[in-house]
Amino acid sequence: MGQIAVVATPEEVWVRLRRDWLVVCGVDDDGERGKTHFAAEGKWRADSEKLRFTVVGREWFALVAQRREQLTRYASEHALEVSSAPMVMIADSDPADFLAGFWAALLSGWNITLANAQWGHQEWQSASSLIQPQIVWHNFPNSPSPLFSASPDSPTAKRTVPAILIPTGGSSGQLKFAHHTWQTLTTSVTGFHQHFFPTSPSLSDPSSIPVNAYCTLPLYHVSGLLQALRTALSNGQLFLLPFKALLLPSFPLPPVTKRCQSHSVAAGVSFISLVPTQLSRLLNANKASCLSRFHAVLLGGAPPWPSLLECVIAHKIPLCLSYGMTETAAMVSATDPQTILQGKPLLGSGRAMPHAKIKIERAGQSLPGQSLPGQSLPVGEVGQVVVYSDAIAICYHNAPSLDFAQDAFYTDDLGYLDADANLHITGRASGKIISGGENIFPTEVEAALRNTGQVRDVCVIGLPHSTWGEAVSAAYVPVDETVSPESLKAALVEADGEALGPVLSRYKIPKHWCSLPHLPRNEQGKINRSRLITTLLAQQKTLSSPSVQQLAADDGESAD
Repeated sequence: MGQIAVVATPEEVWVRLRRDWLVVCGVDDDGERGKTHFAAEGKWRADSEKLRFTVVGREWFALVAQRREQLTRYASEHALEVSSAPMVMIADSDPADFLAGFWAALLSGWNITLANAQWGHQEWQSASSLIQPQIVWHNFPNSPSPLFSASPDSPTAKRTVPAILIPTGGSSGQLKFAHHTWQTLTTSVTGFHQHFFPTSPSLSDPSSIPVNAYCTLPLYHVSGLLQALRTALSNGQLFLLPFKALLLPSFPLPPVTKRCQSHSVAAGVSFISLVPTQLSRLLNANKASCLSRFHAVLLGGAPPWPSLLECVIAHKIPLCLSYGMTETAAMVSATDPQTILQGKPLLGSGRAMPHAKIKIERAGQSLPGQSLPGQSLPVGEVGQVVVYSDAIAICYHNAPSLDFAQDAFYTDDLGYLDADANLHITGRASGKIISGGENIFPTEVEAALRNTGQVRDVCVIGLPHSTWGEAVSAAYVPVDETVSPESLKAALVEADGEALGPVLSRYKIPKHWCSLPHLPRNEQGKINRSRLITTLLAQQKTLSSPSVQQLAADDGESAD
């Protein structure tokens, strides 16, 4: 792309961090976020006796120095050349420890892999065999030490630029690691700052507007890590706390630094990143007035349902719908948070941010890996979403993918651009259902089901079928006990055009229905499709089960 310059080196940023960075960690007595042990510069207590807030101060920087020394000593003992970039895996559940390890490895020139301390045995085996780190930092409950080493013979990758590997399930659901660098991540940070503060000086300017972030997402996720980097590069505040802290009677607020006080927009430069289910819980807990105080409430992970948007609009919450993924270093498009406050409609996932370009290309039109991009489709025509940016990951670690081209990522998403260049996602290519020779996109069916007002949550997938190839199947959470497959089908078939838009074609109406108390989701709020499919297949074997009903299609059913 060449339009977004890297702000600074890790060493240059580190000098500023030691002077200005303020990190506040919230932990609870149940140990949800681990036990933060830094209290050098003060404490805050919320209404709940189970929650405490601690400013990460001088002791944290001492821990960074300690871990840098561990890396240096290990490299010396095993004759490792730092130029070969050995690998350290960071899996601390405590956010302060996690960030200390991240900065220690970054400043020492090691390759970095982010990991989830709560992975199961199989996931750890998969990650260990794929990454083969020299060192793993963690604080597992049964471990005698937070440091243990893999085999000194573990291979090292000879790279001039150390890798930052971030886990992702991708469209396959299998554990993969997107290969990022300091350059790709800071490109995303700079684009974020330019998008939300276009008149502010660059991040390298001391007078630039600081970004403050409330982070409830895990730091091993790209959305969590990028929040930490946005605050670090802008001299802002990072507020780390468990999500349930936001549900306390007194919404916890971080202290305001002198730097923030110097800006006229200081009261509104804080951001919070949520998934739709989290936003819904906060609104149900009467936290709308607290959310309205943020500069922007960043929403991602899954599309919001209509009733949720209506509530946001009613409370004038500065909601920002966004689009991005691990491979793109988080957000590459976003709506303007002032849109709702101005009474204007939200248009899809907004426009491309300054560090990215988004094109809609015909699937299979251009070959990934070629330097020449494919021809863009006309406005309004649905095709494959392709992201062009210097923030794109280089590849998947040890798994080169045809999804990556030069500064481009060929997503699994389908969508279109409107006349104002707003991105609208319509579905996923891998999620497309082919039933009876007809292409069916789950998002269309899901939207129709949500608009019935009978479901709190819904997911549509294709299940194997001997006749149709795939059968459209809907798992849903009913609003009450009166909801049934029959009532849902009736609503889809009989609703008028004003309520539903065009009535769904008969071949798009689900043939299998499954009522569940809740849908399985991961920590980011995304549907765990593999788990849901397993549940549906298991229940489908016994059609007499009250939770599963098959509405048999007519023998002569065909596409309308």
